[in-house]
Amino acid sequence: MIRSMTGFGTGEATVDGWQVNVTARSLNHRYRTVRVRTPADWPELQARVEDAVKQWLHRGDVNVWVAATRIETADGAASFDLEAARTSLQGLRRLSNELALPGEPTLRDLIALGAVKDTSGTVAPPWEAIATALEAALQGVVEAREGEGASLAVELGRIFDELERMLAEVVDRIPAVTDELRERLRERIDGLGVSVEPARLEGEIVLLADRYDVQEEVNRLEGHLQTARALLRGSDPSGRRLDFLAQELLREANTLGSKSRDLSIHSLVVDMKVSIDRLKEQAQNVE
Repeated sequence: MIRSMTGFGTGEATVDGWQVNVTARSLNHRYRTVRVRTPADWPELQARVEDAVKQWLHRGDVNVWVAATRIETADGAASFDLEAARTSLQGLRRLSNELALPGEPTLRDLIALGAVKDTSGTVAPPWEAIATALEAALQGVVEAREGEGASLAVELGRIFDELERMLAEVVDRIPAVTDELRERLRERIDGLGVSVEPARLEGEIVLLADRYDVQEEVNRLEGHLQTARALLRGSDPSGRRLDFLAQELLREANTLGSKSRDLSIHSLVVDMKVSIDRLKEQAQNVE
């Protein structure tokens, strides 16, 4: 099953007095980029989270946000810098007296001032809680990618159906093209009023038909489409290979169009190139 590159997921975990929330979002990108935003006091988390993301997602622009809140310390007491709060309270009291403000400073005033600071950031990051929340968030991203990937597979299947139908029409047209070449060559010889031995004429027809033969391009197009079909059924990331196959399909279609001198085949080639262009657009969405 193919996956898209767009997805969103969230995860939450509470372990050992820590509450962790993780949000993950992925968007289309030619390669894989991972950006991690963690609390400023835990820069070492970024590499660890990035390594975990790479185990789940193989392509796309991935952003992960980690938020952690210390609910309580091991002994159940709140983890605040009490000395900093006392110092701020004394400062507020002096300011209140100087300005003759009514009432005493309150806890609300201290919180608004930023004096009540959680000191949990000074301890080691709670990786167990982070890993649990991160797994849930990435699972959500993968499920979203798979859901959209199913829709992508249907659209890609339609494009492959179109290309195979048009290629079959090209194959059906090839014998008639050879007959028309033979007829035009005979008419040209008759117009010149010269006599040509049948064997010599047939030899010239064979050379002319070989010059404009497109069977090799048809075989390559059929092979590329078979490979593309197999990618849809596989489980490995296939976006880059689909993009490469789209380029190869376009190359062979261009060669087929340049070698053939038949208007019907030219028209089919134009339609094929339109479908291949749609294939390239859709491949940009596949992981």
